[in-house]
Amino acid sequence: METKKIEEILKSEGAKFKDWYDVRETPERRPFAKELEYEVPGLFNGKVHLRNNGDFYIFIVSKHVFNWKAKVKELKLKGEVVDAAGGLMWIYEENYDWLRDDIKFLKDYIKQLSESLQHQKH
Repeated sequence: METKKIEEILKSEGAKFKDWYDVRETPERRPFAKELEYEVPGLFNGKVHLRNNGDFYIFIVSKHVFNWKAKVKELKLKGEVVDAAGGLMWIYEENYDWLRDDIKFLKDYIKQLSESLQHQKH
């Protein structure tokens, strides 16, 4: 997977991001992946984890307090949720289209959830 394509997708969805950096198991070992930290302002942040073999994952950290694990069944994601606990979730993405669709879905989902939670407080 190409880093520029991932950046284009994030940018098209309004995300801000930092530069890619290498990920190593230990400092003396060769990098096995690259990561890019991003933020979709007001909704969620996280990172894209791109392995040297081309596999990639997105890490989602919601800005609103809720448990992803309890919501996984209602998420209509293309990617596979590989871990979810509290406000943290890892999703395996098979291709760029899945990434684009999942970021769009999560933006809408979290906006709606946020609005629902605000209405419940009033």
